[in-house]
Amino acid sequence: MVSSGRNAPLDFKPGKKVKGTDEIDGKTTEGLKWTVRLGSQSLGALVVSGGRVILGTNNENPRNPKYAGDRAIVLCLDERTGAFLWQMPGTMLPTGMVNDYPGTGMRCSFAVEGDRVYAATNRCEVVCLDLQGMANGNQGFQGESGYYARWQEPEVPVGATDADVIWRFDMRDEIGTFPHGVPMAGSSVLLQGHRVYASTGNGVDWTHLNVPAPAAPALICLDKAGGTLIGEEQSGISSRLFHCSLSSPALADAGGRQQIIYGAGDGFCYGFDVPFTKDKEGWPVFKELWRCDANPEAYREEAAGKRLVDGRKSGACEIISTPVVHGGRIYTVIGQDYEHGEGAGCLTCLDLSGKPVWRCTEVGRSLSTPSIADGIVYAADFAGRVHALDAATGARLWVYDTKGRIWGGTLLVDGMIYAGNEEGELHLISGGRSGGKPVRVVEFPSVIYTSPVYANGTLYVQTMDRLYAFAR
Repeated sequence: MVSSGRNAPLDFKPGKKVKGTDEIDGKTTEGLKWTVRLGSQSLGALVVSGGRVILGTNNENPRNPKYAGDRAIVLCLDERTGAFLWQMPGTMLPTGMVNDYPGTGMRCSFAVEGDRVYAATNRCEVVCLDLQGMANGNQGFQGESGYYARWQEPEVPVGATDADVIWRFDMRDEIGTFPHGVPMAGSSVLLQGHRVYASTGNGVDWTHLNVPAPAAPALICLDKAGGTLIGEEQSGISSRLFHCSLSSPALADAGGRQQIIYGAGDGFCYGFDVPFTKDKEGWPVFKELWRCDANPEAYREEAAGKRLVDGRKSGACEIISTPVVHGGRIYTVIGQDYEHGEGAGCLTCLDLSGKPVWRCTEVGRSLSTPSIADGIVYAADFAGRVHALDAATGARLWVYDTKGRIWGGTLLVDGMIYAGNEEGELHLISGGRSGGKPVRVVEFPSVIYTSPVYANGTLYVQTMDRLYAFAR
């Protein structure tokens, strides 16, 4: 959430729609390179790599008539022009909203390495895609025609603008995961050497009281080359879930020893050893090095032995955003599903042995990954406030209220913070210890749920239904 780029746009306008159409009137824009209409919901943060822009959306604006109905779309655009290159027209799970909420599309964020794109999909799968799509031929997995067909419908012949699936791993079939409602919402896989680590999306059923698969892992590891399972978490996280496993794993280096850092759905932050151990049956499992409750002790208010549930305004919460490793410390926030609203939260700073260094309960319930630079932590909470804290002590330096709920993370570029909210406002806020001053508020015609991205001199702002690319 911190860009090393410089000269990000400060003065820009998204423009207004031409009356009676969905097109943008170029005469009303400022600093706009290009804009592209997406579906009606676009919830996952985009990534820019290899001349491509990759993001997730739904199928309310179909780009190919052969793919009809509700779908979860991985969309690939040309970085320079925004031109459509290819899409993965993923189908929805036939089990309905308890496992795959209608209309929400592809909600994950993407990891790109070389010419490979890795994603945790709405179908509770991990997939590896070719960055070039079908343009360089169909490689790896050869069953796209059937894979892109909706349940009980005939196969769909693939073409040049379809995604090329290299491999796929179905977590429901392979490890018994029961995804809840919005699986993989905003989650991204972690690439480390030949390994791919991914949250499983395992969660509660429609009652929100029962976990159908309490023994299923919350975090797994796959082989990057072929997508085979090579290790899994067995610390019992799923048996203690509030809602589901949504956080993205992170990587830390503790004195030359690598650890996988995972913010879990039980409200604990975990450190797992990179070398696996073996269970009594000889299966590779993650060795738990430590766990730390990201909730203050007072938040664990229910009686012992009673499973905690989401939906409360106070008390313990899960971890949804990605823990951030910086300067030998780990920073993580707690939160709940967006439908449960605002509530008491906490930002915890840990050392690499899992011991709390400081906590700040003034940061409310949060879905957002913090930004950290120059000894300052910038953390947004769901209530719409951006907090600046001293990274070493947790002392609060300032607070800026956007007055609109924030879902995505704060982006820090060249001393400027960019934060979007539910009101469709992108707030430009001065950073630094004496910052927190409003620089500009840019109004967009739709909700901003994702984190802004700055890459190669271009600022990308993704609203629910449109992507904007701005430059100076």
